Amino acid sequence: ISHGSVVAGVIGAKKPQYDIWGKTVNLASRMDSTGVSGRIQVPEETYLILKDQGFAFDYRGEIYVKGISEQEGKIKTYFLLGRVQPNPFILPPRRLPGQYSLAAVVLGLVQSLNRQRQKQLLNENSNSGIIKGHYNRRTLLTPSGPEPGAQAEVTDKSDLP
Repeated sequence: ISHGSVVAGVIGAKKPQYDIWGKTVNLASRMDSTGVSGRIQVPEETYLILKDQGFAFDYRGEIYVKGISEQEGKIKTYFLLGRVQPNPFILPPRRLPGQYSLAAVVLGLVQSLNRQRQKQLLNENSNSGIIKGHYNRRTLLTPSGPEPGAQAEVTDKSDLP
């Protein structure tokens, strides 16, 4: 697994095919090809996001990644162990059954990135003069404005000085 920016498009005139390109795609492919059978390998940037989402990892070490290591050097990689839930009575976290799937990892990554985008949006709105506590999250994120059924105060023009 890897995460980041990609370029996507359709290629081919006779038989069009959708494809994606970029460093992220190459790195994800190399995580697969340089990995160990039956284990999920991730680069350090992905590890830093997923560890905060309750996933446990083993440090694998630095590996040479063709096409990336020539410019950036060796890449630090980690093996995914599974999702954990901290238990105050047991010092090491315990694994939850059924949480060791690629879908759970990808979902955690997407949710984390969405939360980061929402925080950025709220910060941008607060910096532009909108009071943070005045609007709820749905009002800020809907492109059409407030939710249907939301009450708005109407002031009659004749009441203005």
